[in-house]
Amino acid sequence: MKKLNELLGTEFPIIQGGMANIATGEFAAACSNAGALGVIATGGMLEADLLRKQIRICKSLTDKPFGVNLMLMNPCADEMAQIIIEEGVQVVT
Repeated sequence: MKKLNELLGTEFPIIQGGMANIATGEFAAACSNAGALGVIATGGMLEADLLRKQIRICKSLTDKPFGVNLMLMNPCADEMAQIIIEEGVQVVT
């Protein structure tokens, strides 16, 4: 049986939680670079294009795996889900 970090491609079996406005692309990249799975939070985002920007920031700062925490109650959740697919994010919580 594979360990969580083997499934995620991370050094440690740690997933950084989606923490509202603090879990930006920069924060997620820092967590991923430290060996955990960084996660960009969408709960506080009022525009879907902000998610695309944060994903691209994260990609520019790390080559490690990261994810997106998609808050389904967000009015832009459908559009954000499409952005996640278009940007190739492999992990969604």
